[in-house]
Amino acid sequence: MSYDLYFYKRKNSQLTEQQIGNYLDENLQFNISDVEKQWNYENPETGVYFLIDWNEEDPEFGKDYDNFPEHKYLNFSFSVNFFRPRFFAFEIFPIIEKFIHDLDLSVLNLQDETNSEELKRYENGYLQDQWIRHNDGVTLTHFDELKMDYMPLEKSNYIWLFQSNRRILQDNLQEDIFVPGFFVLKSRSDEKLYTACVWPQHIPVILPPVDYLIVQKKYKKLFRTFEESGLVSYHEIIEQFGNLFSQFKSTVPDLKVLKPIDANKIEKQFNALKLGDNIENFGQLVGMDSFVNVKP
Repeated sequence: MSYDLYFYKRKNSQLTEQQIGNYLDENLQFNISDVEKQWNYENPETGVYFLIDWNEEDPEFGKDYDNFPEHKYLNFSFSVNFFRPRFFAFEIFPIIEKFIHDLDLSVLNLQDETNSEELKRYENGYLQDQWIRHNDGVTLTHFDELKMDYMPLEKSNYIWLFQSNRRILQDNLQEDIFVPGFFVLKSRSDEKLYTACVWPQHIPVILPPVDYLIVQKKYKKLFRTFEESGLVSYHEIIEQFGNLFSQFKSTVPDLKVLKPIDANKIEKQFNALKLGDNIENFGQLVGMDSFVNVKP
């Protein structure tokens, strides 16, 4: 089940299909498609994806595509799935709105509640809000049937905000400090979703507020090197080392930083941490596209 848009130009416009393809090649980030005339956006940080496709003919609508006297169908369409977290909309539709605006396009939107057979130029934010309404609706309808995993909206949106800025944070640091990415884990014991990030070998780190740290130890004992990994709650980490973490000022709120000068002080205490289950025993990793933000 997907949300689809079809793109048109005015008949007096000189815009060509090749120019549209060139625009997408030059402006669309994270295009992983190796198929000609297909643009598959997939952000490795956030897990957000969508498809823009060129098709000379579409058997579903056939000649109905060109029944608008003042516009011509460009054979380009956009598609994104439903049953996704709302942050998909926050990332996708500003990109699509810019694409429409820059190329002066009109849209056939078969999901439009007011008139699905009319070409329109939508105000910024309309398509985003519409996808969210439809996505929430079909999610609520099929939640139990499809056995969906739920994450509260505020928590989910924070993951997206952090992941959207993680690379920028890392690249702008003046010191050698690690910025870990989010993991989502589904617990075997209660089948709920939890957030986690990795903290290896007590290195300097910027921590977002997660449920668990995946603590990775490496230490020597009796002339042997030992490696251990397991979950430790964020609350326990802050309780143990909070006096050495300071607030990190950023567009992403609630970040804490352990600087290099302080990381060197905690080796023994870090290696003495009692580790919980490893990931395999705790549960399983869940993709960023595999949970929703509403439930019955």
